[in-house]
Amino acid sequence: MLVNTFRRLKWMLRHGKGGRPLRELPWIKGKLYVNQGGTLRVGNRVRFVGKPWASQLTVEKGAVLEIGDRTFINAGVGIASRNRVTIGRDVKIGPRTSILDSTYHQLDASDSPGGSKPVVIGDNVWIGTRCTILPGVTIGDNAVVAAGSLVNKDVPRNALVAGTPARVIRELDIPAGWIRE
Repeated sequence: MLVNTFRRLKWMLRHGKGGRPLRELPWIKGKLYVNQGGTLRVGNRVRFVGKPWASQLTVEKGAVLEIGDRTFINAGVGIASRNRVTIGRDVKIGPRTSILDSTYHQLDASDSPGGSKPVVIGDNVWIGTRCTILPGVTIGDNAVVAAGSLVNKDVPRNALVAGTPARVIRELDIPAGWIRE
């Protein structure tokens, strides 16, 4: 009996419940608030830190928030999706960063809901502390967004951007071995 229980436990640790290994499940340290009315998809080995500030994910009705494998979301990050926010694989998001696909303000009640436009963050992107990513922005693969930047325009792949508003500082020469496929 004890041997069978041990085997079952060993299998569950290796394969997880429903076929997803436990080591592949998202990891949360501290507080993470999730307001989910839409679709939230979280990849394997995604890590959330909620200490000393809680992080918050808001997915409104009909909206989609996708977070790719091995993405790291630091403390105090706020991600709000009224339309669609897509975050690629191996992305690192620094503390107190905000990612918004809507301004949540309407100038006229007959306007579309708050200027909502999708946000896309590519693979292997690093976003520094206290950055703000605004609606309609696409950040290319392997880009770096410097701390405190306000990103209101698209960022090309392999670029370092900084400032308010963010502008390209230089192109990054990234060796092939540094990119996780």
